[in-house]
Amino acid sequence: MNHSCFFRIARSTAIALFAGTLTLGCSPRPELQTFYPAPMPSPSVPATPTRSPAELAALTRAPNWQQDNHVHALGVDPDNPEVLYIATHYGLVRRSEDGQWYWVGDDRSDYMGFAVDPGDRDRFYMSGHPPTGGNLGFRVTENRGKDWKTESMSGVDFHAIAVAPADPKTIYGWATSGEVGFFVSRDRGQTWTELRPIGLEEMPFNLIVDPARPDRVFATTRAGLYQSNNSGRNWALVPNTDTAPIVGLAVLEDGTESTLYGYRLLDSAPGLYRSNNGGQTWETFGEGIEGIVVHLVQAPGNSQILYAANQDNGIFQSRDRGATWTAIATP
Repeated sequence: MNHSCFFRIARSTAIALFAGTLTLGCSPRPELQTFYPAPMPSPSVPATPTRSPAELAALTRAPNWQQDNHVHALGVDPDNPEVLYIATHYGLVRRSEDGQWYWVGDDRSDYMGFAVDPGDRDRFYMSGHPPTGGNLGFRVTENRGKDWKTESMSGVDFHAIAVAPADPKTIYGWATSGEVGFFVSRDRGQTWTELRPIGLEEMPFNLIVDPARPDRVFATTRAGLYQSNNSGRNWALVPNTDTAPIVGLAVLEDGTESTLYGYRLLDSAPGLYRSNNGGQTWETFGEGIEGIVVHLVQAPGNSQILYAANQDNGIFQSRDRGATWTAIATP
């Protein structure tokens, strides 16, 4: 098989994968006991500034969290870039400063949409499905995932949630069930306004907000990368991304401009790329990352540290703004 044919097949497979797991929903959930043994006792670790006694009580070791699971979203503690949260098909996982993995709380719902509030390390948002089926609405935690409450949009499933770093009161969401469409909240998710996203031709896999501009939103789709400069009312396709769709995407503030980092499904050379001009042109960038990157995230307030997740639940970290990557979890 020649390389061109191989990459076309790889791209088609990847797009089908994202359409199935990120957009259209997940397969029926087997019993949790099939994949996860009885919870281990919480480790006896002294409390630190980032792990209070109450938080430690909510953590359960998760050495095999990647088994028969998949990643829906990533989030980073805004006060500690070494702490990573991963929203998965079977609940929320945390990687702590010591490099250990933990289940957070007792909720083993399917976390389809997830985001950490960049202005409040205790406040997360999620949406998805409980193990018994149905939709969870828009949910909020005030204690880093230990307990959740439904804040709004009861019966709705957001498959993508994004908080504006420059204005954390602004949250964008793409709903796929209960309600279908693009929504924006200006009060941290208490109330929502549905917008007609003119020009957005496909259902997004992910939504990403420019860290410097709350009104600039990106949507990754199977048809390419779309951008809105007016809070999601109007959208335009970023040139040339229809033939090389962007899967995982992160937007980093860089002076007066923003730098885009994205995994491009380019037939001739798929991989991680960087754009310094809003996606008009791209250059290959980054060494050490493997697989198809489905999620990228920057540590709030620290553009040197990024995290990536690939299609096999491999997790990578970069400490030099994406130039080099190290695997911190391998499937």
